[in-house]
Amino acid sequence: MKNEFWGKVLKGLNWFLHSYIWLFIIFIATDIITKQCVVRNLAENQSIVLIPSWIADKPFLAITYVINTNAAFSFGVGSALANRIFYSIVAFCGFTIIVTIFVWKYKKLHGVVKACLMLIATGALGNLIDRLFYSADFLHGSEHLNGVVDWIDFQVIWPFTFNIADACVVIGVIMMIIYLIVDEVKTTKAKRKAEVEQTGGKVLSKEEISRLEGEGAADEDLDEEEDMHGVDGE
Repeated sequence: MKNEFWGKVLKGLNWFLHSYIWLFIIFIATDIITKQCVVRNLAENQSIVLIPSWIADKPFLAITYVINTNAAFSFGVGSALANRIFYSIVAFCGFTIIVTIFVWKYKKLHGVVKACLMLIATGALGNLIDRLFYSADFLHGSEHLNGVVDWIDFQVIWPFTFNIADACVVIGVIMMIIYLIVDEVKTTKAKRKAEVEQTGGKVLSKEEISRLEGEGAADEDLDEEEDMHGVDGE
């Protein structure tokens, strides 16, 4: 019984490890905790320099408490209410689609794709929590009725303040694009290698491949005609 119990435990841990759900849990918790710390310890637009730079009045890295009523990196329209409704719907739909894909094709997905989906889901849910639950009272009586808490501020190299959720989305999308490109290159090389093996090691051009395919089709037609003549002769 004990061996059976621990076997199930190990099987569950193995599933959890390869599902990359732990990645989602770590980053969503980090996003929520860091935002809570910033809101509780800083006033809106207050900044703390972490790493200074060679440019006057512009630190390389700072913690700057900003309430963003727009989308990631301050993209959005003028109405805070419209932004809240629109981006909440978009984030919810995006999170739902990602979870659906993950559950539906779980065993067929590569580990890198699973990690990318978890990072993108973290970004969608992380900022959705802010829009749905962070009120003006929670934001210390801010003039904004609602918004996303941004705090990572690379003033020298990036003009926008962002948060862990934003970073997860960007990293997840970049990783996904790189994976798809690499996978396409591998697939093309494998296909090319198979074609070379079929032709006895000779690398054929597209024109030669088309010509051989045409000759193959012509040979098939000729064989059919011979079969027909054979039948008529009988």
